[in-house]
Amino acid sequence: MTGSDVTLLRGLPGDNPLGFLAALGTQVALVEQGHDLRLHWTDDPIPHPVLSPACGLDKVARAVRAVAAAWLDGPALDESIHPGLKLEPEEIRGYLRRGRGAGSSGSLAACLLAENSVDNSRKAKPSDLYFTAGQQKFVSMARTILGEVTEEEIVDDMTRPWSYHSERESLMWDTVDDRLHALSYADPTKPQNPKRTNPGAEALAVLGLSRYPCFASPQGTLTQGCSGGWKRGWFVWPLWTVPATGRAVRSLLAQVGAPAETRAARRRGEWYRSWGLSRVMQSQIRRSDQGGYGTFGPPRVVWQRE
Repeated sequence: MTGSDVTLLRGLPGDNPLGFLAALGTQVALVEQGHDLRLHWTDDPIPHPVLSPACGLDKVARAVRAVAAAWLDGPALDESIHPGLKLEPEEIRGYLRRGRGAGSSGSLAACLLAENSVDNSRKAKPSDLYFTAGQQKFVSMARTILGEVTEEEIVDDMTRPWSYHSERESLMWDTVDDRLHALSYADPTKPQNPKRTNPGAEALAVLGLSRYPCFASPQGTLTQGCSGGWKRGWFVWPLWTVPATGRAVRSLLAQVGAPAETRAARRRGEWYRSWGLSRVMQSQIRRSDQGGYGTFGPPRVVWQRE
């Protein structure tokens, strides 16, 4: 496969959860717009996504904007629901039912909430990848991200190092969002040091979240790719070097985990190699004691092809 046969997205680092989710979002948008695009990753120290066959960047950006508009009109991000998704059990059922009936525009619903999965106050317990809390409301923030992003911002964030130029909404999936005071020159909560973000990558990542469904269990909401507790958990994601369709990507995301040093884990490593995986990444999910805001810790490689 030559360079003219593929489109390399150098702006989306696969070792950062935000970059990974954003890459998934490019495929989500293109597939929903009827384009049969495959996705894989370079096997570089910092992996980047590759689309095949080659696809114009403007075409990708238009597809993202079209899908974003459809999602804004769909039930998953409907303006009429609670902006923080604090729904009662019966409301959860209705929300998920509307999502199933809306096709692709409602697919995000099952990646945010699970039926009969509630917290101690009998309100919906969301996905482990739901990092907003307090005054941050996921639905209203996601609507702003999808509604205000421009095609130029999408192209910029897919192809260039992120500039962190915008003070728009962020869902906190970038590893740089974990801004501990002890490691910062300035207090990141001060108004003169506002959080900055990359609107194109954020919008793509919202679409990419639709590849991570969640499920109800006696232990609470289970999210594909996540493990551990609510306050301290883990997110794992695969990187692969063989072009994969949207359905194949879904299968890969559902099968990976962080292998332990056991015979079964060694067998799993053999499966990973046979599936075309080059490495499996992991980041800690941690939530603040004040407010419960979520962030990703630094990524690390937990499995790598020899």
